[in-house]
Amino acid sequence: MIRMKDISKKYVMGDTEVKALDDVSFNVEKGEFVSIVGPSGSGKSTLMNMLGCLDVPDDGEYLLDGIDINNSTDAELAHIRNKKIGFVFQNFNLLSKLNAIENVEVPLLYKGLSAKQSKELAYDYLEKVGLKGREKHTPKELSGGQQQRVAIARALACEPQIMLADEPTGALDQKTGMGIMEMLKDMNGRGQTIILITHDVNIAKQGKRSVSIIDGRIIDETR
Repeated sequence: MIRMKDISKKYVMGDTEVKALDDVSFNVEKGEFVSIVGPSGSGKSTLMNMLGCLDVPDDGEYLLDGIDINNSTDAELAHIRNKKIGFVFQNFNLLSKLNAIENVEVPLLYKGLSAKQSKELAYDYLEKVGLKGREKHTPKELSGGQQQRVAIARALACEPQIMLADEPTGALDQKTGMGIMEMLKDMNGRGQTIILITHDVNIAKQGKRSVSIIDGRIIDETR
């Protein structure tokens, strides 16, 4: 599914050039649950952006289902993200003026579903993540764990082939965080490919495979 070979990415910060990724080679098979673990500044967020087609490398090769990501246009990358990839971010990225059902509906409408189909799917997935009865609540009326569940429902409703979860438990208490992890494992058990980005070694162990990244280089891989 994912084939990365000798991926490098540099950023210029003032007079300093920072190599965020340094000749990274990384593969993910369909249906895997892979954790990418590393401290702040290790390059894991840059790698996530590459995996999610939010950025392209300076050097190296990235093939996603055989598609050459390096040579794809912005419009093509947007289409790939829309069709193949779901995102769950640490800060939830919910639209504050919309309620839970509307937050889930928005990407479905962008995918071209009718208003009726979008609403039905949104209700269905909010129920699946345990938020039945909370559909009309805005983000400020929901707890952190509930907001994260809305974000997961939003990603799931689009039925992505790949779920990218960036520090999904970082802002949550332990109990709520473990509930989110159980949800991700359940999704993986149904065949979804999960890529989890975290700084927490114990959270990383929840995946079936763990990859460590330091200073932009993958240094260790465990199963």
